[in-house]
Amino acid sequence: MTTLLTIIQIILTIYGYLLIATALLTWIPDVGETHLGHFLTRLTEPYLALFRRFIPGLRIGSVMLDLSFIVAVVVYFFLQDGVVSILSMVLQ
Repeated sequence: MTTLLTIIQIILTIYGYLLIATALLTWIPDVGETHLGHFLTRLTEPYLALFRRFIPGLRIGSVMLDLSFIVAVVVYFFLQDGVVSILSMVLQ
């Protein structure tokens, strides 16, 4: 069963890295319009949309700061740790 737990942990970690990569791509002009940008958006947007629905962006001058993304990433990593901890207790 530890193999199953390891696979789940790897998948969750990769998705966390995809979330961070999505944020990094937004800082580079026009990269979000590439195939990689569209791919990352398709993978991460369903999760991020849950937070964007409830947390509005913060306008600072002419710049819009997406606070929902920050909250979504923090919540994701807490949930990841929680899921892995619970599964490790259940599977052992």
